[in-house]
Amino acid sequence: MAVLLVVLMYVASHLALYRYVSRYPKERICDNVFIHTVDVSGMTAKEAEAELKKHFAEDVKAEVVLKADDKETKTTLKDLELQYENEKGAVKEALSYGKKGSLLKRYREIRKLKKEKQVVDMKLKVDSNKTEKILKKQAVPLATHATDATIERVDGQFQIKDAKKGKTIDIKETIKLIERALNKKWNHKELTIKLLQKTEEPKVTTDDLKDIKDCLGTFSTDAGGGQRWKNLKNGASKISGTVLMPGESASVHDITAPYDKEHGYALAGSYENGKVVDSYGGGICQVSTTLYNAVLYAELKVTKRFPHSMAVAYVEPSRDAAIAGDFKDFCFQNSYKYPIYIEGGIDSSNQLTFSIYGKDTRPKGRKIRFESETISTQEPGATYQANSDAAIGSIVAVGGAHTGRTARLWKIVTKDGKQVSRKVINNSTYNKSDSIISVGTKSSSSEASQLVQSAIASQDRSRINVAISKAQGME
Repeated sequence: MAVLLVVLMYVASHLALYRYVSRYPKERICDNVFIHTVDVSGMTAKEAEAELKKHFAEDVKAEVVLKADDKETKTTLKDLELQYENEKGAVKEALSYGKKGSLLKRYREIRKLKKEKQVVDMKLKVDSNKTEKILKKQAVPLATHATDATIERVDGQFQIKDAKKGKTIDIKETIKLIERALNKKWNHKELTIKLLQKTEEPKVTTDDLKDIKDCLGTFSTDAGGGQRWKNLKNGASKISGTVLMPGESASVHDITAPYDKEHGYALAGSYENGKVVDSYGGGICQVSTTLYNAVLYAELKVTKRFPHSMAVAYVEPSRDAAIAGDFKDFCFQNSYKYPIYIEGGIDSSNQLTFSIYGKDTRPKGRKIRFESETISTQEPGATYQANSDAAIGSIVAVGGAHTGRTARLWKIVTKDGKQVSRKVINNSTYNKSDSIISVGTKSSSSEASQLVQSAIASQDRSRINVAISKAQGME
């Protein structure tokens, strides 16, 4: 009898537990259950997912204020690409609360919800790559950065200004800080982050620059005059003062561009498709060419160099370095173990000069020279064009001719007066350009005019001369 009573009591208690927990169907989340800060009580899995998406749409609109000392910048969680991590897993966990295990376990979990809410963790995170880019673009400039040592040559003497330590944004730690704030302190409104900073050492120190004393290479070309002169002066001033650390490279285009009026350039002649046309920055190629030769004498590493489409007058063939758009550039690298300093400008003798200074570690008695060798030439022809505004018999050259050629540049090294090496350092091809001859076709006789035009179409000078004589007799 006692055993039966115990059994009946056990069944009754389990029946009571079953009835209690059965009030919460398996397809719905129990009351007072939250996913992160989102109340999903009584929802199905799909309803909970929809509710999370609704909150997410609001969360990404939140503004993020990034502060560094007394400066700040703003972005949004959308820009940082806020993410709900394991959203479906969190919904599954919320749905299973109070639904798994023994009846007693389920009963205790559900009873607990009467007193306190159950929070299912769902970590909030940001996209590290996107956040890093934004921090670099917007936050890093807020810091008081280190100041590199600088060097300047004044009246033939080098003057060095000391470097200073500074601060920069610790990007990796700041990303971690943002995510901690999102998961612990954030009220789902504006988020303010005090950017974490770290000490920044200067890239160039006084000790780095103290060895800049020797002239490693120098070269000059005649600066001429007019608007082109202004462009040479402006371009050289942008390059002058450049310091390259060991292994560091420079691009003449990147230093001197953009070529427009707003950046100090004037309209002047330059090569374009085999013709001389006016363009802003015309003459910048003479700047790169002059520097190229100084770089050669300094024996720096040339990483990119192009010849002009047609030969230039201010240096011998194969000694030029063209700049054209984003497809022709002159680039070089400091191949010394010490930094170099570049000085450039137009002197009182109207010479455009570049000089490169550093620590000369080359052996004493070693000298270099360069020889330009023309391998072949292609003489220009003549192209005849009809000019209906000029009288028959008028023949005028309106475009200069350029001889085409192939050339190469030799580097000759001597030691104590004896040649130790001779090698080709570049090969160049220059296009020929025919002279343009304007031939008048204006006449009171249409027959005479047509006669000369037909002769011009043949591009035969003797036929053109004969046609002009006949045409003049027909007027």
